[in-house]
This record gives sequence, C-alpha cells and structure tokens, in this order.
Amino acid sequence: MAVQKWSTLFIILMVLFSCSSDDGGTPVVPESFLAIGAWDLTAVNINLAQDVNEDGTSSTNLIDELPCLSGLLTINSNNTWTARITDVSVTPVTGELYIIDCGNTLSFSGNWSNTGNTLSLNSSDFQDFTLSGDTLTENRGENLPGFLNFVYTKQ
Repeated sequence: MAVQKWSTLFIILMVLFSCSSDDGGTPVVPESFLAIGAWDLTAVNINLAQDVNEDGTSSTNLIDELPCLSGLLTINSNNTWTARITDVSVTPVTGELYIIDCGNTLSFSGNWSNTGNTLSLNSSDFQDFTLSGDTLTENRGENLPGFLNFVYTKQ
C-alpha cells in the first residue's frame, strides 16, 4: 500500500512538472538583453571642430573626417563582449590645432554587466555606456586631446 501511495505521488508530480504553458504570449526579455547584438561605431566626438581631412569643412565627429576610423562592439548573451576599434592618435600642434591620425586596429574582450540602462565592460579601456534606444554612448567628457564620447549604433 505504501508503494502505491509513492507511485501515485510520483505520477502526480511528473504530470505537474511536465506541463507547460502554451498561451502564445510574447516572452519577457530581461532589460540586459536589449544591448545584446552588434554595434557599429558611428561617432567619435571631440569638443573643437577640426578639418582633419582638409576638405574645407570642420567637424566635431572624427568619423566625418577620418574614413579609416571604424569600430565594432559585440555584446553576447552569455555576458561576454568583443570589440575591434581603430586607435586614434591626437597630437597638439598649436592653439586649437591638432594632428589626428588613425592607428592600428585594437581588439578587446571580456565580460559585461548592466544596471538599468548602464552597460559596464570589465575593462579599464572603456567607461560605462548608456543605452538609449538603438544607441550606446560611452561618455568620456574630455577636451582635446581627449574625446567627449564614442557613439555606437545597433546593426
């Protein structure tokens, strides 16, 4: 009789745990997943407009001035990330003039975490990113020869 009770209990538990909900609803995606994907570097902003390519038009976005400048940041769902970004050198000349050149492509990788709309990469090479829609912004807040921010747009 005791075996029958345990058998019955076991069958009831199996039925309960094997049932699934097929309500056809949309799955809830945690907020951290909103940053998952590939992000193109679309702006490297500086505080003083420069005419690096000498076309007669100055810009505060170095990507407008340096066709060699590019970057790709990939945020993976397993809390890892990779980045390939063109290094940029900034050399003061005089007054508000600077020599700005592309360097080698640098590779980075690591783990990431997030709190709300802030994405943190475990690297001293990056500041925290702010996620807003399809834009990730790394604010540096530096004046030349530093950078104001780096902006990535989701692919």
